[in-house]
Amino acid sequence: MNEGAMLLRLVEFAMAVLVVEALVLVWLGRGRGASHALPARSVMLIALSGLGLLAALRLALADAPAGYVVAGLSVGGVAHAADLATRLRRPDTGDAAQKR
Repeated sequence: MNEGAMLLRLVEFAMAVLVVEALVLVWLGRGRGASHALPARSVMLIALSGLGLLAALRLALADAPAGYVVAGLSVGGVAHAADLATRLRRPDTGDAAQKR
């Protein structure tokens, strides 16, 4: 296997790990109802942001047209902006004792 093909497989592996991680985090957050768990929407936005960047990297490594690379970067950027907007709107639920 040449170096280029190995890099493509490495990026694909990272994408698969990211998807599994997101699914596990959503599953754990639902089952336990833990206060420290991220909401499923946040997990999905974070994962989509990373997947967009990894997809752009994979496309660039495969010499895909620049428009496809830009599309992957755009998906990652929009997901990141949506995640930031969600976090900035969310009221602070920290423990009052930690604020002292």
